[in-house]
Amino acid sequence: MPTNKPNLPVPDGVRYARWAGHALGFILICTAVVSVIRGLDGAFSSIKASYFVLYGIVLNLPFIRISDARWKLVYGLLVFSSIAFVFMMVASVMFSYMDAADRGERLGVPGLEGSLIFLALMQVPAVLFQRRPDLID
Repeated sequence: MPTNKPNLPVPDGVRYARWAGHALGFILICTAVVSVIRGLDGAFSSIKASYFVLYGIVLNLPFIRISDARWKLVYGLLVFSSIAFVFMMVASVMFSYMDAADRGERLGVPGLEGSLIFLALMQVPAVLFQRRPDLID
């Protein structure tokens, strides 16, 4: 798969989506560090913090500079880790709802988690279109 051709500029929307991906990666890493500092409440919290660091690193990889030989492998890692992030967030929401039900409370709509899932899934096409803007047409 060839890299971005010099005569095809990357659209601004794709560039903004990648900036959002870098911000998401940074936020996930910071969230994991803060949760470790405050203390983890069990195995799921440890797994979640570890995965947030891993996924934050993957989101901040310089995909545009990766060689053609390794790009498919690294892009596959992004796709797999984005799907795993969705499952991690769904499990997190389920555990939060179960904990709230045990306390006799009721949680509202998981807006933050939904927004994070949207940003995470947006990175897969954004990285592809950043690398190959000719596929947008």
